[in-house]
Amino acid sequence: MLKGWKFSVLGIVIVGITAAVAPQFGWIDYGRSISLFILFVLFVAALELMDWLGRRRKGS
Repeated sequence: MLKGWKFSVLGIVIVGITAAVAPQFGWIDYGRSISLFILFVLFVAALELMDWLGRRRKGS
């Protein structure tokens, strides 16, 4: 089972592929899909940072 950062990387890859393919089908324009992809990556990074800080505090 995927846990931790592996799950985050898999999510980023899936959303990245979707962001590249969706404009070709006319579902969304390129600018908006790239913006949403960057927002998703920043969100996942913030979640990973909060998880890392939480694990770091438990260890101390």
